Amino acid sequence: MRESEAKEWEEADRIVFPFTPQGCDLSILPLYVLDWTPPLQKKELFDPAFAARPFRPSSLSDFRSLPRPLPPSFDGFFVESRRKISIKEGKAISLCSYFNAFPAGFWARFTDVKSVRLLVKVQGKGRIEVWKSDAHGRERREWVKEFEGEKTFAPSFPISSMAEGGYLWLDVHAKALSSLDFSSWQVPSSKKEGGEDVCLTTFNSPLSAARALSSIKGKEVKKVFCVDQGSLPAEKDIDFSRASKSLPGFKYIRQKNLGGSGGFARGMVEALKGEDPFFVLMDDDAILEEESLERISVFQKHCLSPLIVGAGMFHKDCPSSLFTFGENLDLKKLWYYPSLDLGYNHDFSSHPLRESPRLHRRCAEDYQGWWLCSVPRKVVEKIGLPLPVFIKFDDIEYGLRAKREGIASLCLPGTAVWHPAWHLKDQTRNWVEYFAERNRFLTGLLYKDGASGIFEASLRDESNLGLRMEYASMALKNLALKDLLSGPSLFLKGQEEKKKRAEKIRLSMEGRPLPASSLPLPSVQAPDPQATSRAKRAAKAALGLIYCAVGSSSSNPEREVSSTDSWLSLAFCSNAQVYDESGLVKSVKKNAPLFRKLYKENLALTAELIKRWKDLSKAYREADMASVKNWEAIFRS
Repeated sequence: MRESEAKEWEEADRIVFPFTPQGCDLSILPLYVLDWTPPLQKKELFDPAFAARPFRPSSLSDFRSLPRPLPPSFDGFFVESRRKISIKEGKAISLCSYFNAFPAGFWARFTDVKSVRLLVKVQGKGRIEVWKSDAHGRERREWVKEFEGEKTFAPSFPISSMAEGGYLWLDVHAKALSSLDFSSWQVPSSKKEGGEDVCLTTFNSPLSAARALSSIKGKEVKKVFCVDQGSLPAEKDIDFSRASKSLPGFKYIRQKNLGGSGGFARGMVEALKGEDPFFVLMDDDAILEEESLERISVFQKHCLSPLIVGAGMFHKDCPSSLFTFGENLDLKKLWYYPSLDLGYNHDFSSHPLRESPRLHRRCAEDYQGWWLCSVPRKVVEKIGLPLPVFIKFDDIEYGLRAKREGIASLCLPGTAVWHPAWHLKDQTRNWVEYFAERNRFLTGLLYKDGASGIFEASLRDESNLGLRMEYASMALKNLALKDLLSGPSLFLKGQEEKKKRAEKIRLSMEGRPLPASSLPLPSVQAPDPQATSRAKRAAKAALGLIYCAVGSSSSNPEREVSSTDSWLSLAFCSNAQVYDESGLVKSVKKNAPLFRKLYKENLALTAELIKRWKDLSKAYREADMASVKNWEAIFRS
């Protein structure tokens, strides 16, 4: 560490707190600040073999058994404003948190920044400490300074050695009532051109769109494009009109429903007409941590090469829990998995950043979710627009396409949105299943060299649906494979008619919701999948499929189950009452003839897909699906 000698600095991460006119939001406070706790002194952290060994979800319980001296608490401080916090006498705080720790590992690896400066303003009496961690979560104190009265400090810290990972953060120990105000992590000013165009897509949700636009207001964005694909024009909503006023370069665009990919593609086309260097894609139902846009913007300006930069997604209904920090695609299973091997749903209220050593590693992913994602203009000009796939896998395919061209994707710590969780959107029980399956296998055709693993992936999913008596989903999956086999011409048209067809199949094969008065007596508790060994589960699956093919619909009593229950709950049922994600309940019945028909059809379609894999792969790779020219034709159709 040395005192700063640089003349010009810009704020990279302002130190902020969750303060609104209504007061401090305690539900997300652990993401910003915590009472100070001692460093985690676990011997395994200093064992090179332990540090090198990846953690798997199966060992998550072992990780969570690491001792913690005290649970997170907020007794030692109180938040006074968005930028100010006061620390009580004799207490201490730590800003080793998701939003206030500086992600030095990411800056060291991907940008031209060699050192960062902490501009810290304090008042009262106490001690300031700056801590540094490495990629394995091991930490040490880098700088300490006593203060009394009103003081401003600006120490700088080299970060070139932190490319593998690690954070810098600030702790404050108060000997008397003290406060921290208007502090920030800063980097040398960049001479590169900045500027973001925000592309927001919305569908029959003016209130959500208005909230999203309000979170953008006041940020340093160049233009805002709002693409409305719904039947209820957002521009007629009072809140929306109020939120869109005075936004820079605001343009409201109405078009027919072309799905998420169509909305974002339209925004990109409009942004390409200008000269701004970065395009930000944003969901209308995402609640933005307002620092995220500016943090991503400054980071992008300093990047050594073009990068796709995304943000973390926190659960809207469990706001301290990080659902995902970026994802990768398993090309064998054609399904995604989290980039960090701690799995999904990391709750910072119970496992803060300081006590989660595996989260200190710097990483990159195959793709970033488009709830909030910054794409450089150069990337769009090089690889094109999203595929016209309507919904699902559009962001995954785009990340893989960029990766193939040597363009990395990463999730920048300290940036995030709160978004409705996937567990509230069970796609196997609605029309989305069609698009998910079709686009999933399309991604395989584009990026897999051969058809290895395709039969197993298709068979596993079809068996799961059959065991759960999800015959509509089985039919949609088969329709998806049929359409995929028809070739690229299907995707050169709008996809709204496919959505309508999928909805029609779903409605024709599903019963209506039942009133509570018609429900049976509660059944026995559903079996726990984790309590059943893999061998027993495989045996039950095989026997269950036989029962699906020949079983009667009248022998067993009705069972009441949740949509979240495993197929083990339904494998040997003849009929059941199944709750969906909205809490409604529908009756499902065993239909052996229909199961046999759909299952055989799926086997035949999968076999044909594998047989034609090479030719189909070539046809889809050579199709001009992602060009501006093709999208403009779709917009006109």
